[in-house]
Amino acid sequence: MKKLTAWLLLAAMLLGFTACGGSTADETTADTGTADGAAAETEAQTIDPAEVDELPTDVKYDGYDFRIMTHEFPAVNVAWVIQDIAAEELTGERINDAVFERNAKFTERFGANVVEVLDDTTKVVATVKQLISAGDDAFDLFQTGVFNQSSLSVQGYILNMSGMDYLNFEKAWWDISAMKGMAIGDKIFHAFGDNSLNGKKGTYVILFNKALTEDAGVPNLYTTVKEGDWTIDKLAEYGEQISRDVNGDGALTWGDDVYGIGLQFEVALALFSASGLTSFSFNEDGSYNYHLADAKVVDAMGIINDFMTSAMEYSVNCELETGEYKQNWPEFRNLFMSDKIGFFMGHLGTVTLVGGDMNSDFGILPFPKVFEDQDQYYNAFQYGNVMSISVPKTCTDTTRTGLLTEAYVMLSHDTVLPAYYDYTLTMRNARDTESAEMLDIIFSTRVFDVGIAYSNTSSGIYKFIQDNGNADTFSYASSEAASKDAIIRMIEENIEALDKYAE
Repeated sequence: MKKLTAWLLLAAMLLGFTACGGSTADETTADTGTADGAAAETEAQTIDPAEVDELPTDVKYDGYDFRIMTHEFPAVNVAWVIQDIAAEELTGERINDAVFERNAKFTERFGANVVEVLDDTTKVVATVKQLISAGDDAFDLFQTGVFNQSSLSVQGYILNMSGMDYLNFEKAWWDISAMKGMAIGDKIFHAFGDNSLNGKKGTYVILFNKALTEDAGVPNLYTTVKEGDWTIDKLAEYGEQISRDVNGDGALTWGDDVYGIGLQFEVALALFSASGLTSFSFNEDGSYNYHLADAKVVDAMGIINDFMTSAMEYSVNCELETGEYKQNWPEFRNLFMSDKIGFFMGHLGTVTLVGGDMNSDFGILPFPKVFEDQDQYYNAFQYGNVMSISVPKTCTDTTRTGLLTEAYVMLSHDTVLPAYYDYTLTMRNARDTESAEMLDIIFSTRVFDVGIAYSNTSSGIYKFIQDNGNADTFSYASSEAASKDAIIRMIEENIEALDKYAE
C-alpha cells in the first residue's frame, strides 16, 4: 500500500494541495545522469513479489461474460451504493472512470466482459439459493455481505476457493492479513480484494474532528499513531479532554453540548479485534483453538467493558439514547458534522456521508491498541455491511473462473483502489495526505475473526462479545462458562458442514 500513499502525494501536488514535507515534484524529476536502462533495472529489482503479475498473457475467453451477482442497498444507504463493478462510459468521476479503465483492460487482455447482475437486497440470498439449487449457471461470482457468505458456505452453496487454479491470496491485491483469518484449515469460501469498495468501506475506523482536538490541546494524533502510542487509554483521555458542558446544566445533552466520543454497542467487537485477539483460530489441519477462556482475552474484555461503560460520562452511545435519537444514525452523524463529537467510532463509509457537507476538517485514524505492548494496530470489519466475493457451486469451469477472478481483482489494484483513496481523501475536509498513511496502516492490518463471521448479530460469538463488552456489571468468567458449550457446538457444526462441502 505504500505506493498508494506516494501516488496520493503526487496527486496532491498536481492538484495544488499542500503536501507534508518531502521533495517537490521538480526535485524528484531532476536529471541524475542515470541511463534509462539502468533506472529500469533498479526499479525492477525493487518490485515486491506480491505486486508481480504472474497471470498468462496468451489466454483468451473472447466474448465471455464474466457475471458478478450483487445487490443494491436501499436508496437511503448511499454509503453502500455499488460503484465498483460496471461503468458504461467515461464521465470524469474518479471511481466510475477507474472502473471503466479496469474493465477495458480486462477485456483487452482476456477477451471477456465484466457484467453486473443486480438483485434486490431483501431477496438476493433467496434468489442465489434458488438458482444454485436448480443447477443454473447464472453468475460467476457473488458479491455480498460476510454474514450471507458464511451462511451460504455452511449450507453448501459456494465453493472452496483455495483449491482453484490461479487464485493467489498472497498477492497484494488480496487482503492478505484478513485472508489468513478467513482460512478454516486450508479452506477459504469467500475472499476480500481490491475490487470491492464496500469491502473497504465496511472497515471500522475513527474519524476525528480537527477543530475540537486542536481546541482541546490534543497532541498530533497522526504522530501518536505512527509512534505506536495510540491506545484505548489515550482515546479515553482525549475524549474526556474534548467533552464540554456548553449549556452548563451539569450533564451532556444531545444537540447542546460536546461529546468526546460517539459510539454504538458494536464498537465492543471492533475493539476486541483491535486487541489482536480472536475468539477462535484454526490450524492447517482444520483443528481449532478456542480462545474465549484465555487469560489475555479475559483481560482484553475487562479493558473494553471498562471503556464502553466508563466513557459514557463524556461520550454518547446512539443506541442508549431514548425517543427520537435512539439509533437515529443520520442525526448521530450530524452531531459529528456540527462539531458536537470529537472522535466518531464508525466505518469508512461514514466519510462518504459526512465529507461533502461538514465544515470543519476531519481526519482518519485506525482503532487504538487495547494493550500498550501490542506489536501493531489491528482493524476490524463491520461484519453486517462489509462485502466479499464467492464462487457458486454451479461453476462449470473453475480454471476459467479462477483466472478471471484473479485478473479482475489484480487489475483493480492499480485502478479502482487508488481512485477510492483519492475520492476518500479529497472529500472537501479529509484531503490531508497523513490520512492516506493511516489508510495504509488500516488496510494492511485488517483482521478477520472467523468466529464472529460465522455467527450473527442476534446469537453466537458476535452477541457474546458485544453483550459482555457493554454489560453494566462485568461478569465475563461466568458468562463464558455458561456460553462455552453452545459456542463450541456451533463452531463444530460449522466445521463439519464446511468439511462436507469443501470438495
